[in-house]
Amino acid sequence: MKRVIVFASLIISSLAFGQVSILEENFDGTEIPSSWKVINQDGFTVANDVQEYTEAWIIKEDPFDATNGTASSTSYFSPSNRASRWLVTPQITLGAESNYISWQGMSFDPSFPDSYKVLVSTSGNDIADFTDTLVLVINETPEWNKHTELLDDYAGQSIYLAFVNNTYDGFKLFLDSIYIREQDPLAVSKHALDAQVYPNPFMNQLSIHTGNALMQTVSIVNMLGEVVYQQETTGFQVTIPSENFKRGIYFLSIQTTQGEIRKKVIKN
Repeated sequence: MKRVIVFASLIISSLAFGQVSILEENFDGTEIPSSWKVINQDGFTVANDVQEYTEAWIIKEDPFDATNGTASSTSYFSPSNRASRWLVTPQITLGAESNYISWQGMSFDPSFPDSYKVLVSTSGNDIADFTDTLVLVINETPEWNKHTELLDDYAGQSIYLAFVNNTYDGFKLFLDSIYIREQDPLAVSKHALDAQVYPNPFMNQLSIHTGNALMQTVSIVNMLGEVVYQQETTGFQVTIPSENFKRGIYFLSIQTTQGEIRKKVIKN
């Protein structure tokens, strides 16, 4: 995003709060940066209404601000099909601890929302190298939505991240303000929003405790992006029966009055 004042504020904020910038990309050029990798795995023909998408990801103006550039991908094909369109970061080296990635995401049309996943590779930047899923984003919102994820499973390593549009018959997906940083652990609040999720791996049930953050909704999504469990609640603790879950990796989303908590969980 073209925000000179915001950029200056980020520098001041980094000095004040001990943040070290590892990667920052706002897509304000005329093309996707050459250090990034774009992969059109699906090879499908885009529909007539989205002919500007000559590549899997392109630079496109923000629908809300024509002066702002974004990275954009389409999942609108003729005939309809599922997208597999990859946007891969340059290789980055993380700090010893407290590594975070944040970005902004948006779907253009709420009637045809786009979904995507963020993958991690510790080896190369080819599709087969991305064996770890950081997060699945299902039906991105029709306004800018900020995401933040912890990368400390890969602390001290050199990694690549891939944003993959995997929507079936959606429309347009926009990403912006991708920012990877190492935060000084002395500056991190001891009261950061978190939840106890146990046991993990789990078998017959999964327990969640959110401390003083009142829960509103608990959702579990499988690796295909399907919602396999959803419950509204107004407590600080909940136990989810999971005998019928298939073995594998799931993504837990806990909406609370203080914000969202996301966890990766494994069913044995």
